[in-house]
Amino acid sequence: MRTRQKVRCLAGGLAAALSATGAAMLAGGSPAHATPAPGQGSASAQALAVAPHDGSLAVGVVLGEALAGHTNGQAKAQSQGIDLGAIGTAMTGYNCGSQALQPDQIPQPLITETGAPGADQGIHQGLDPSKGASQPSYGSDEFVRATSTPYGEADTSFAPVDVQGITVSGMATRAWSGLKDGERQAGATADIASLDLGNGLVKLGGLHWESVYPSGGQAAPSGSFTIGSLEIAGHAVPLNQNVTALQTAINTALGAVGLQVLLPQPTLSNGVESVSPLQLQAVPNTTRDSVVNLGLNATESQQQQVLGGLENGFPGEPAQLAQALCQSDTPITVAQVAIASVNGGGYLSAGLGGVTATSSDVAANPYDLSLLGPLTLSNGNGPLGGGSAPVATTSPTAGLVGAAPTPTLATSPAGPGAPTPATAAPAPSPAPAPAAAVTSPAAAGYAAGGPLLGIGLAGLALLGLLAEADRRMMRRAQHTITFEEGR
Repeated sequence: MRTRQKVRCLAGGLAAALSATGAAMLAGGSPAHATPAPGQGSASAQALAVAPHDGSLAVGVVLGEALAGHTNGQAKAQSQGIDLGAIGTAMTGYNCGSQALQPDQIPQPLITETGAPGADQGIHQGLDPSKGASQPSYGSDEFVRATSTPYGEADTSFAPVDVQGITVSGMATRAWSGLKDGERQAGATADIASLDLGNGLVKLGGLHWESVYPSGGQAAPSGSFTIGSLEIAGHAVPLNQNVTALQTAINTALGAVGLQVLLPQPTLSNGVESVSPLQLQAVPNTTRDSVVNLGLNATESQQQQVLGGLENGFPGEPAQLAQALCQSDTPITVAQVAIASVNGGGYLSAGLGGVTATSSDVAANPYDLSLLGPLTLSNGNGPLGGGSAPVATTSPTAGLVGAAPTPTLATSPAGPGAPTPATAAPAPSPAPAPAAAVTSPAAAGYAAGGPLLGIGLAGLALLGLLAEADRRMMRRAQHTITFEEGR
């Protein structure tokens, strides 16, 4: 009898352990070293952005743009050598009853996303000798890739630019977002090999911007800007000094040509790690402004006649020629804004480099009805039995979590870090309030409908058999007692 009781106790303990194991896994427990859920993320980088202003009117162009992002299992990447912005829109819009250019005649971004043809291996677009002067990349080298990991990456490089005493060469940008080496991460880098200001007056080399935003683990966001070398008037300047001192030395030299720089700084705000561009601005300069204004004032009447004829037609001009010249209002407007930006009527702002990155869990669906059902299981591809899966928000920065101290700005890879400049970069737009983290069973490395479910059900079945055996034993005991009393 005692032996039978010991066997029953052992079987009951085993059944309880099996049931508890299955219930714990169904409740959402995760392995200690499981890969985090894909979540969401986005990153961006640019090499050069120029925006002349005339009052409230501005026209801008961005060179060397790289964008990447992901949400749950989908990733997307975009690479664009030249982004004409509003200028491109005006050039392809209807004017004088027709379009000056078709959309495929201006630079277009190279885009791919998870599931698109060739997205897993990556798509490259660069110089193609067979296409002659008609190059879709317009002097840039573009690459995009998007996998089901998910992981998206964009790489862009651009040819040297030389305009009015400013030369920029070795421009390259990269942005990525998704699961990388088992970690959810978004990041971006921008590099400029050489920046020459004022025809050799100030030379900066080895400029590097970097922003990395991991989430779902222990790593913290980070951002940095470094300078490899600096020359002023042909003399090398030591980089192991205060950033404010470096900026003052540069601006003192550039004052002679009417330029001013604001060095970048890293910031962490509203769940976005960013490193601002190196800002280059045209400031009042007596020599330059007097020369420009003298030429403009002396030819003002001739300018009006020429511009009016281009837009409205010259006397006796053939109708066909007038129709073609009517499209010249867009380049005329751009030229007028550009001139006004440097002669005191407006202002010129150019941003070199600049990166941003953010990643987080996907916010939970506030209308999840799974709690109304008795049980929600997953087969690894989605909820079963009436459950509702988490739904991604429309904003790439929604549900952001985590914060870290702003890193110190570095001015040289070999030298010590320098303090952050006093002037802060513009803060990114506010993101929604943080939301609770959601980790799906499938993303955590197991499926609730797999072997663990069978273990739990087997434990429940064993408990049921033991209960039935106890019931029958009690009935036999009752019959035995009744028979003995009857005797």
